[in-house]
Amino acid sequence: MNILFCIAGHIMEVVFPSTLDWEQLLPSFKPFRCNIPDINDIICSIYIVEKKIDTDLSSSKLRYQVSGHFGHLFSLMETEHNYISDVQFVENGNYYRMKSKKDFTASTVYIDWDYEYAGTILSSFLMIAYTMSTIIHNILMIHASVVEKDGYAYAFLGKSGTGKSTHSALWQTHIEGVELLNDDNPAIRIEKNGCIYVYGTPWSGKTPCYKNRKVLLKAFVRLNQASTNRFTWKEGVDALITLLPGCSSMRWNTLLYNEMCNSLEKVIVSVKTGCLDCLPNKEAALLCYEEMKKI
Repeated sequence: MNILFCIAGHIMEVVFPSTLDWEQLLPSFKPFRCNIPDINDIICSIYIVEKKIDTDLSSSKLRYQVSGHFGHLFSLMETEHNYISDVQFVENGNYYRMKSKKDFTASTVYIDWDYEYAGTILSSFLMIAYTMSTIIHNILMIHASVVEKDGYAYAFLGKSGTGKSTHSALWQTHIEGVELLNDDNPAIRIEKNGCIYVYGTPWSGKTPCYKNRKVLLKAFVRLNQASTNRFTWKEGVDALITLLPGCSSMRWNTLLYNEMCNSLEKVIVSVKTGCLDCLPNKEAALLCYEEMKKI
């Protein structure tokens, strides 16, 4: 059962076992389903299997490991020909695995489908495959909350717990006509005409906001918790440094990292970047909005 999803204008193919109900597993993907007959449009393919993936990891290199992200423990390993992503969703629980080609154009995923969080784990694997395979196609996946107003989008970045979702909510509460586009992992795309758009994706953190639409991106704002509200604009290298921590890539993979940086350099030429030291209050949202109106 081959299902195609169009995310930020690129097609991801997921091949499910015929016995699985993909809509129940991945409800956030429903708005992104599409029917594209030309197989050449497919950026990456993910094959779902019902048996564990046996891989010799004796010569693999651990590239990345983090707790509390994609579950209890996430590990990324590199072998001669593949990347191996392992997720342990709960402490002392089973590991679930994705085996990918080095360019992430093809991956194989194993998950226990009777497991309560099978859909959550699968969604995380799909996000990894999509993020890495689209970097060379002028796509940047960023960790941000995005609002839209009057045909323009504004992306709020910052460390986890900084208050990105709170700031978006303040805009919606205190500024007329503001809507949420995505609350965690939007996609930034450089169009062929040079315009920079931000797209909704199936990945929006804890907020159920899955919109298959694009909005012209007007500005990035990096949030920092502070005792007072203060806004400053960033340009050139300072803008690049401000945005870089929020972009998803493999820093050790020279090809992917360079492609990400090249795209980011193009983005900051057209999209303004600012920093907001702020409290989680109405005044911070209004200060930020007034600065956005000056663009």
